[in-house]
Amino acid sequence: MPAIIHAKRSDVADSAVICGDPARVKSLAGLLDGARVINTNRGFLAYTGRFRGRPMTVAAHGIGQPSVAIVIEELAQLGAKSIIRLGTAGALSSGIMTGEFAVISGASYADGSTVTQYEGRALNGISIAQTPDFGLTIKLAEALKSRRMKFRFTNTFSSDSFYSFSKEFARSLAAYGNDVVDMEVSTLFMLGKIKKLRTASLLVVSNNVIKDTEMLSHERLEKVMLLAGEVAFTALIK
Repeated sequence: MPAIIHAKRSDVADSAVICGDPARVKSLAGLLDGARVINTNRGFLAYTGRFRGRPMTVAAHGIGQPSVAIVIEELAQLGAKSIIRLGTAGALSSGIMTGEFAVISGASYADGSTVTQYEGRALNGISIAQTPDFGLTIKLAEALKSRRMKFRFTNTFSSDSFYSFSKEFARSLAAYGNDVVDMEVSTLFMLGKIKKLRTASLLVVSNNVIKDTEMLSHERLEKVMLLAGEVAFTALIK
């Protein structure tokens, strides 16, 4: 049994959607038939049920790259082969509105982050491009298009800090093609490569860093996240 997710291999589906917030996981589990709790240890809530007849796991990963790394590692130990991170992001460009969907095509990261700790010194200073499984990513886009939901492909910067984020830094990141900021995707993509997992990420823009906009209300965000959850589940069963 893994250290954090106290479940058996038979409890975890081949396909999983992961989110930071346990309350969101509980909400998404409502989209599954026969959902049952498979873990509550340390607040990493997880359920397994069926979506359109296919086994599906939805699990909380907490906040930040060290936390998401643990959950991805342990889901992989328990048999997960395809993982989509569903979450929120802050916009780094004034042209991106709150409530927009972002399908992530690549993730930047800071030196010294969880990603570089995994890579260690074996690569002699080479930074690896952190990218998703493009087959699964295209399936996300197709599921969005079939519902006529607008989205953009974009790169994210996976930050290790939630609060110490200046507008100047945001503009610098945007100048190098990072239109949104999150806190986990680079580690997801990195582990996808190392563990031979299919990974992808669908993020909802919750605020705009440049414009200092307020976060989406809880009620609006939950409605959008349920739509995004259906998209993610659909992509995993195609």
